[in-house]
Amino acid sequence: MDNTRLLIPCLAALALLAGCERLGGDAARAALEPCRLPGLEREARCGTVSVPADPTAPDGKKVEVRYAVLPALARIKLGDPVFVLAGGPGQAATGVAGQVAPIFDKLNARRDLVFVDQRGTGGSAAFTCPQPAADLDEFDPQRAVERLADCARNAPLEPALLPTWIATRDLEAVRAALGASQINLWGASYGTRAALDYLRQYPQRVRSVVLDGVAPPDMALPAAMSVDADAALEAALARCEADPACRARYPNLRATVARLLTEAERGQRITVADPLTGRPQQLALSPTLLAALLRAPLYAPSFAATLPYALAEAGAGRFEPLAALALGLSGPVSRNFAEGMHFAVVCAEDLPRIDAAARAQAAATRFGTTMIELYAQACGALRMGPVPAEFYTVPPSGVPVLILSGGADPATPPRHGEVVAGRLGNARHLIAPQLGHGVSGAGCAPELIARFVRQASFDGVDGACLQQIPAPTVFQPVSRP
Repeated sequence: MDNTRLLIPCLAALALLAGCERLGGDAARAALEPCRLPGLEREARCGTVSVPADPTAPDGKKVEVRYAVLPALARIKLGDPVFVLAGGPGQAATGVAGQVAPIFDKLNARRDLVFVDQRGTGGSAAFTCPQPAADLDEFDPQRAVERLADCARNAPLEPALLPTWIATRDLEAVRAALGASQINLWGASYGTRAALDYLRQYPQRVRSVVLDGVAPPDMALPAAMSVDADAALEAALARCEADPACRARYPNLRATVARLLTEAERGQRITVADPLTGRPQQLALSPTLLAALLRAPLYAPSFAATLPYALAEAGAGRFEPLAALALGLSGPVSRNFAEGMHFAVVCAEDLPRIDAAARAQAAATRFGTTMIELYAQACGALRMGPVPAEFYTVPPSGVPVLILSGGADPATPPRHGEVVAGRLGNARHLIAPQLGHGVSGAGCAPELIARFVRQASFDGVDGACLQQIPAPTVFQPVSRP
């Protein structure tokens, strides 16, 4: 819908601008249909925008991009909605609405929340692959690559049309359809990359940005995964050594990890009872599978606190606790995850940037180059096009950007946030030392986000409260009599 005619009267009187923004939003919303989003009790409004599949062929094939609006509760609302950008890459924003909407309760009082399924996910020509035959396959990256080779032949869109810089134009199309002259962006994990690219391409349309766990466009994910996960694993081992009770119960954790890595290199076969069904399953303990098992618990501090126990059990041949931790985190994600889109984005944007230095840095970690090799294998099944050089830049911006990082994050630790903050200039970087991947929903973070977005400035946005969030106590199993 073209809202230009609705906004023309605004140009005559700036005092009426806010009211005209509301008029444009209401007119656009009238075309939306009532819908329900997973995990939300309130009714949302859903719609689609039709955009060119290939931006270089505007008259060619179209793709329908689905989005949902969770309307503001107030009768008189503000005209700058909050756009929520999901992570992954591969998650659909509408699929995480129930999880993240509570973060924005205060903002949703007067601002709409908008959830856009990025092309290749959810209701936007999702590039998904068949679900694994067994639950434990969900967190085996090698199985994901095997599924990708089959499903790539039936992708609803050419994989080369899925990278972030193209999807950014879809986001702009949704903004235009809703008639908002400016929007606020909140992105988590990969969603921060999408937010940064929107800020790069359409800075005049952005009022404020919140980045939770920064994934810069030039981070080269497969290599960074090894480096950052190894640092987080080292910190977890050090925390156990610094805790007298943990050190006494698990005095040989480092040796256990080293032995597991050696066994994985040999391809040792293990039998694991599925934590959900109890059925035994034979698995080859490959370096790729072990890397996934070790990384998963590090994402959430409460899970990481159980890692010493799970490692000790695995060292004794009992992998069920480690598998349960991995499934506890990967299971919910896999049900809202487009594997094909994930690999298409990483194959286009990240893998080509892995040079000899990045490979050597990854090789020096416990995780080695397993993820690099995995993505290189996966990318052989996809034909990708070039990415514009400017995509990898983060230009200085006058738009205020609030950056949140978890000090124990194994995927997007503070080092990435620090670099991006320096490039942007008008940014404030707050660190929660004891948190992992995702800060926005913890402690005082929702209040900080609400204050920042309301005023689009850093006045009164003090991260001291994030410093006070404690680390969970290391898990100690109940002793058997």
